[in-house]
Order: sequence, then C-alpha cells, then structure tokens
Amino acid sequence: MAQIQTPTISAVFGPEVWQRSPREVADGLADQMLARHWHVDDLPWSSLPLFPIPEGARETRKLVRFYKSVIAVSTRAEEIAVSIARRLLIHANEEKFDVSFRRALSALLNDEASHVATMLKMETSASAAFPDIPPRPGESPLFKALMPAIETLEPAVLAIFMSSYEASVAIRSYSEQQTYEMPSILATMGLHAAEDDGRHAKILRIIAGEFLQIFKTRFGDDGSGESTEWRNRIIEPFWSFWSLMPAHEYFLAGNDPRQRTHVHGLVMHDVEIMNKILHFLELSPGAQKAMRVGEIADMIPGN
Repeated sequence: MAQIQTPTISAVFGPEVWQRSPREVADGLADQMLARHWHVDDLPWSSLPLFPIPEGARETRKLVRFYKSVIAVSTRAEEIAVSIARRLLIHANEEKFDVSFRRALSALLNDEASHVATMLKMETSASAAFPDIPPRPGESPLFKALMPAIETLEPAVLAIFMSSYEASVAIRSYSEQQTYEMPSILATMGLHAAEDDGRHAKILRIIAGEFLQIFKTRFGDDGSGESTEWRNRIIEPFWSFWSLMPAHEYFLAGNDPRQRTHVHGLVMHDVEIMNKILHFLELSPGAQKAMRVGEIADMIPGN
C-alpha cells in the first residue's frame, strides 16, 4: 500500500494558544461532536463493497487477509478507546469537573462506541463473506499491555497517551484507508473516524491538562521530575507504554518490507506529536526530560 503523508500537528490540534478558555473550547468541541455524530447504520452497507477489491483482482485472498487484519487491529484500538473514555468520564465525575468537560467526554465516548459498533459489523460481514480467510494472528504488544492497565492508571496519563494516539496513529491509519482507489465501506469508515479523532485529540489534550492540575495540587509541581509521586504515578507508567510504540508501529506494518521501511518516520512523527502535547500541558523541563519521549527513536534497528 502507498505510504501517505502524515498529518501535520497544526492540522490536528490547531493553534498552540486559543483565544477562548478551556471550558469554552470544550463546549465548542462537544457541540461539534454531537452535531457530527454518526451511527453504524449511516454507512452505505448495501451500495458499497466492504473492501476495495475489484472483481477478479489478482491476489484476492492476500488482500482479504490484509483488510481483515486492518479491521481486527482497528476494532481492538477502538475497544481500548472506549475503555479509556469511560474511565476518564468516571474520574471527571468524581473530581466534579465543570459540566463542559464532562459533556465533551461523554460526546467522545459516544463517538468511540459508534466506531466499535461499526468495526464489529465489518468483522461480522467479512467473516460471512470470506469464512476461510483468517486475519493474521497476534496482538500488538502495546494493546496487550494497555488494556488491562486502564483501570489503574492516573487519568492524566490516560488522557495524554490517548490524545497522542488519536492525533498520530489513529488519524494516520484511517487516512490511509481513504487512499485506496476503489470506494468501499472501509474507506467511508476511515473518513468518518479520521474527522472524529481530530476532535478527540483536541479535547483529550485539554482534559489531560485538567487532570494534571489536580495532580499538581495534590502532589506538587515537580520541576525535576524526580519526586516519588511523579515517578511512580506519572513518569514510569507513561514510559512503560510509550516505550512500546516502536513495537506497535512494527506490528501495524506487518511483514510488508515496504511498510517496515517507513517505521522510523512514523515513530518520529509520534515523538513530535507527544512533545507538542507535553509542551502544551506546560510540564516542567525536568519532567519532560524524565519522560524520555525521544528515546523511542533509538529502539528502531539501525539507529
């Protein structure tokens, strides 16, 4: 598959500094999410093929396996997104967040639920149409580690990580699905989801800031990034998942040599996105250094 141009940070997040307050921005994003929300039955299931595979195409079996694998990975990613959004909303309610933030999180959760419903319908349809062609086996090391940890992580860590993932990997993956030459349900889903995830990344960055303020109030604003609370609750949990990003990018690339050659560039884009998020959140230089964002690039073979 052709390598697509990764979205710019400004295209995803907009300006570094908003002219409105975080509450006003959250309200605006909530309005957008609710107005543009879509349901699984809004997709043209009866008029478009599930996958962009022309009739009589060569290597049909290989293409079906590839697209089934794409769906399986996307389903798992969306299930994780739903779990994180639910957990953040619970934390926001417990902390008595302003209604604008809770409203935005509920709209985000509503979107992610539609994503899961759509991916599961696509899995069901693909299984019925191609019962003898399984997706490739295995699961991303990142997904395998993250899903069972969601209930135990600081909400600030969850929001930071999900904001980064939505802004980089998720949007990139759904944008790629739109580059296929033939219209399909997969491409239509990609269009909707990429637009959703841009809004999700914006609100999650704001929510991360709100949870960090609560954390700082309780445990201090650690300028060195070396306090026990910051180390144990923020920095080390963050690194335990962030360090899995290269392995995740390789998992997404699969065994395709062409895709694997792009992994270094994708990881560097992930790093750039995360650095911008931490800068926006005004984490101290010491804390940002301790989080070792750029070190994942050293995990790519040949570097």
